Amino acid sequence: MPSQLHAGVAKVDITPPLGLAMAGYGARTQLSDGIDDPLFAHAIAFEQGDEACAIVVGDLIGMDRDHCLTVRERVEELCDLPGERVMICTTHTHWGPALKPYNYLPGPLRDGVSEDYTAVCIQQLASAVAEAWRLRAPAEALAGTGDADYVKYNRRTVASDGQCQMNLTFPLEQAMVAARVGRELALTWQKGGGRGERLSEPLEELDGLRVGPAQTQVPLLKLVRPDGSPIAALFSFGCHPVCGGDRNTSFYRYSADWPGFARRVIERTLGCPAVMLLGFAGDQVPIRRQDDSRRRVGHSIGAEALRVWELIEGESIGPLRVSSRMVDIPLRELPTVEQAEAAVEAKADPTGTDAVQERHMLSLARRWEGRRALQAEIWSMSLGEQWGLVGVPGEVLSEFELQIRQQTPFANTCVVELSMDCPGYLPTDAAICEGGYETGWTPFAEGTEAALIAGAVEGLQAVR
Repeated sequence: MPSQLHAGVAKVDITPPLGLAMAGYGARTQLSDGIDDPLFAHAIAFEQGDEACAIVVGDLIGMDRDHCLTVRERVEELCDLPGERVMICTTHTHWGPALKPYNYLPGPLRDGVSEDYTAVCIQQLASAVAEAWRLRAPAEALAGTGDADYVKYNRRTVASDGQCQMNLTFPLEQAMVAARVGRELALTWQKGGGRGERLSEPLEELDGLRVGPAQTQVPLLKLVRPDGSPIAALFSFGCHPVCGGDRNTSFYRYSADWPGFARRVIERTLGCPAVMLLGFAGDQVPIRRQDDSRRRVGHSIGAEALRVWELIEGESIGPLRVSSRMVDIPLRELPTVEQAEAAVEAKADPTGTDAVQERHMLSLARRWEGRRALQAEIWSMSLGEQWGLVGVPGEVLSEFELQIRQQTPFANTCVVELSMDCPGYLPTDAAICEGGYETGWTPFAEGTEAALIAGAVEGLQAVR
């Protein structure tokens, strides 16, 4: 008989001051000038017997490995939870602050990155973990999985020549077709089965383009006190937080985007914090953008998580298990620093918005010079056979999730991207052959798919 599970949750406002550089779009030319809705960090802590862990997620584009390790160090200073037992991740909102002077930012905006804010933000994330740890109390856990369809589609459409033709937006009718067909493809990847279908037939409604899968599952962990009152809802969904508002008024305003609306619909109904973790969203985009799309997409996902909460019941699940491991992710051949510098200098305005790609390649050349692989941390936890969670670094394409779900030993599995690092897109081998935006920006090579999936499945097996 496992000992009593304890859980605690904390929430802290991490909204920056105005006048800082924002992350997410190389087309921005100004500093932040407003707040559409506040940014938060949510932390949730677990303890059962000799096992303990915590997860903290911030409304940020991503956090580098060094920043994540600093959060862990600060957690150890604030409480007796070992740092390696903490997973740090982000919601990947494209409407938050830049924590470092990313090279894709135009030159003047890089001066708008505040080291002081970054330091404070790191402290706030660590403080949220310490507070969640302090507040832990007897808890019961239940798990379930919902389905939020007609919310997103796979932006990596493929043309007749076999090459990726990126479609960041579609007219709504076409987006609905891509969403429907993408979900049908995802359903062909059955648990325990062979590889499913990764591309549709050419679709007349999309002018002959083929679409990729769109995984629509919404795993949810329900945490309540022994008397049944709610402690927290933990859920995930894989869709880029790029709904945005009106480009002319909101492009420079902070927002948690759709995750903020998804959380609020749960919090206002249950009266407890809702913690949103981003699933594998590297190629997944919302069917609606601008105007009221944040609300419509967020409410759709939050309402589905809420539906699962209201319907699941039974005995508390457990025991708690936690694990982490390092895997090598192979790097592709990159230009030398000298070659990358020359490409930047060849642009008419090396510091402007038309040299975004060249500056990004220069940053990759500098970061990875002389290295052949990234050592990436795979972090996992479970509660009995009903709930498994695995966190991996980077922005991950949806086919990774489909393959992991085929091999997971758990009834409900939560996959989380941008965990413990944000080194770029993680592409499949097929995506590398097809080209496209993600593969043009990634530092990773063929073999990434096999390495990451093996590491994630091994991580889940380790906490079985």
